[in-house]
Amino acid sequence: MQFLNAVFLWAGFAVLIPPVIHLFNFRRYKTVYFSDVGFLQNLKNITRQRSTLKQILLMVLRMLIIACLVVAFSNPVLTDKNTFENKNVAFLQSAPPIIYLDNSFSMQSGSISGLNLENAKNKALEIVRSFPETEKFMFINNDFLSEHNRLVNADEVTDFISKTQLSSKAPLIGKTIQKALQNLYFQDIDINTKKNVFIISDFQKNICDFSALQNDSLLSINLIGIDSKKSGNIAVDTLEFLTPIRLFGSQEEVLVTVRNYGDKPKKNIPIKLYINSICKCAQSFDINAFEKKQISLKYVNTEKNFVKGKITISDNPINYDDNLYFGYKIDSLKKILLLTEGSSSKYFKALFLKDGNFLLDEKQGDEVNSFSDYQTVILNQKSTLSKSLSSRLQAYVSMGGNLIFVPSFSGNIDDYNYLLSLLMCNTFTSKDTLKCKISKFNAQSPLLKNAIKSVPENVDLPRIEKYFNSLGNQYQTQEVILESDSYKKILTQNDYKLGKVFVFYTPLDEKSGNLVTHRLIVPILYNAVLLNQGNSTEYYSIIGQEDNGISINLPQYKENMKITLKAQESDFEFIPRISGADEFSNFKLFAESSVNTDGFYSVMISDKPTNEFVAFNYDRKESDLDFFSTNQIKEKLLNSGFTNIQAIEDNNANFDYSKIEDLSSKPLWKIFVLLAIAFAAIEVFVERTL
Repeated sequence: MQFLNAVFLWAGFAVLIPPVIHLFNFRRYKTVYFSDVGFLQNLKNITRQRSTLKQILLMVLRMLIIACLVVAFSNPVLTDKNTFENKNVAFLQSAPPIIYLDNSFSMQSGSISGLNLENAKNKALEIVRSFPETEKFMFINNDFLSEHNRLVNADEVTDFISKTQLSSKAPLIGKTIQKALQNLYFQDIDINTKKNVFIISDFQKNICDFSALQNDSLLSINLIGIDSKKSGNIAVDTLEFLTPIRLFGSQEEVLVTVRNYGDKPKKNIPIKLYINSICKCAQSFDINAFEKKQISLKYVNTEKNFVKGKITISDNPINYDDNLYFGYKIDSLKKILLLTEGSSSKYFKALFLKDGNFLLDEKQGDEVNSFSDYQTVILNQKSTLSKSLSSRLQAYVSMGGNLIFVPSFSGNIDDYNYLLSLLMCNTFTSKDTLKCKISKFNAQSPLLKNAIKSVPENVDLPRIEKYFNSLGNQYQTQEVILESDSYKKILTQNDYKLGKVFVFYTPLDEKSGNLVTHRLIVPILYNAVLLNQGNSTEYYSIIGQEDNGISINLPQYKENMKITLKAQESDFEFIPRISGADEFSNFKLFAESSVNTDGFYSVMISDKPTNEFVAFNYDRKESDLDFFSTNQIKEKLLNSGFTNIQAIEDNNANFDYSKIEDLSSKPLWKIFVLLAIAFAAIEVFVERTL
C-alpha cells in the first residue's frame, strides 16, 4: 500500500489527543459522604472498574476514528503486485496522460450520421477538463502530425482536438498507441512512471489489432467507445484489365470488383465508367448480402496519350468508397531494335511492320549508338556475340530494357552462355534434335494471360525439332512459359534488375519446328515487346498503405529541378520523395503520408505542369463497418496479459468521467472513511449502554 498524500500522515499525531483528555479526566474525582459506608463499599468497587473499562474503550475508539480519518486523507492506494515489486518505480509520479482520438472515415457512421467524430471530440475535451489546468498532455490521431509529437498544455490540446477532421488514414490502434508511448519517452519521461492512455474510437474491427502494443504493468488503458452501428455498405473495391496492354483503338474490358458489406441484398445499383470526364459505359447490377462480385465494363481507347478513368456507384449514406480513380498512358509508337543475321527476320517484320503501334529498326552489325532509344531489343539468331555487345545488353536490361533472345542452332554456345550468365539466366549445355512437343504452358503469365480462353482436349500444340538443353531452374526470378513433354524448357521469362529477358531455347524458324508459324507465337511476341519499362500496370495507388513508390516517366526532367504533385480538384500540393532516374528517365515517386484526398494529382516540374499524373484512392478496409464493443476489446486485452483496463461504453448517455481512475492502483480512502464511521457508531453505542 502506498500513500499519494503522504504529507498528511503528520496529522497522525492527533491520535494522542484522546489519551491526554482521558488521563486528565481520570485524575478528577469527587468525594460524597454517605451514612451507610459498609453498604456502598462493594458498589464503589464495581462502578469504578466498569467506568475505567468504559473510558479506556471510548479512548481507543476515538483514537481509531482519528487514525482512520488521517489515513483516508492521505489517499492510500493498493498497488499491483508486479508494480510493487519493481523498486525503481516512481510511485508518486504519473506521466502526462495520452489521448488518442480516432478520426478515420468510419467515425462518420453511426446512429447519428456525421456526428460521431464531434461526439468523440466532446469526450476528449471532457477528459482534458477533468485534469488540473497545469496538467500536460500527449495528443495523437490518425494523421500523425509532427506538432502532436510533444507535450502540450490544456489550451493547446483543446486546439488540437477542435481542429481534428475526418482522415483517410486508418492505422492499427495498437501500433498508434505504441508510437504515442515512444513519443512520450522521447520527452524525457521516466519509463518507470505510471502511464494513463485514453482511447476514443468506434473500435472498427479492421483496425483493432493490439499486437504491436507492449504489455506494461504501469500502463492504464481507458477504452471509450463511440456508438457506431453496423450498416449496409457497398464499395468499389478493385479493378483489373483483361489484357495487360493498353493500345490506341483497341477495345478494353475492365473487371470491376464491387463488394456488399451489409447483411441485406441490394438491387439496381447504378455503376458508371468515365474516361477523361466522358461517360463511356453505364449499367446497373444486383448484389447479394456479403457478396463480392465482378462486373465487366467495355469501352474503346480513343485517346492517344493519357487516360484518366473513374468508376462510380451510387450508395448512400456511406460514399467515401463509391469512386475508384485510375489512369494510364497509351504509347502510340513502340520502338523495337531487331539485331539479326541473314533472312531470319521475316516473321518479325510480318508481325510488327504493318502495325502502327510499332516502329521496327533492323540492324545486322553490333554497332548501335544507343540501346536506350528502343523499348525492346530482339537478338535473333546471331551465330556469334562479342563480349562488348553482351556487356552493353546487360547494362541496357539492368536499366529497365526489354530483351528477347532467340538463338541460332549453329550459334556459338560459349558466346550465348556468356550473355546468359551476365543476365542471371540458365545457360545452355548442349544441342538436341530429339523431336518433342510443347505440352505445358503458363496461362497465367502476362505473355499468355487472356490470350487463351480455353484449351480443347485434342489441341494441336507446336512441335519442336531443334532446341538447346539447359540446367534446371537456378534462379528464383525465372518463370517457365513453355515446356515440352520431355520437360525441356522452350521459353522462359527472367527478371534482371529493372528489366526483363525472354529466352527462347529453340530457334524461331521452320527448320526447328512449327512454333514460329503457330498461332501461339503471336500473343507471346506481341506481349513480350509490350511488357517493358514503358508500360506500367500501376493504374492507381492506395492512400495509407505501405508506399512502394509510383513509377513515372519524365524525359523533360533535368538535375536539381523540383518535382511536385498537385491535386487537380484543389490547391493542395506537396513535394514527394524521389528515387531515380534510370537510363530511360523513369522515376519512383513516394507519396508516403502526404496524400489525404483521393483523385488525380498532376506532376509538376519547376512549378510547370506536365502531362503526367497519378491517381490515388482511399483504402477499402474502412468500408467494412463492423465494430467491437469496448467490453470485447477489454476481454481481448486481458487475455493478452494486460491488467489495467477499463471499458466505458457510450450508449448515447452523458459520459461520467468520475469512473476513470488510475487502474495500476486501487484507492482505499473510501474503506477508511467507512471504518471511521463504524468506529463512531460503536462509540455512541458504548457511551449509551455501558
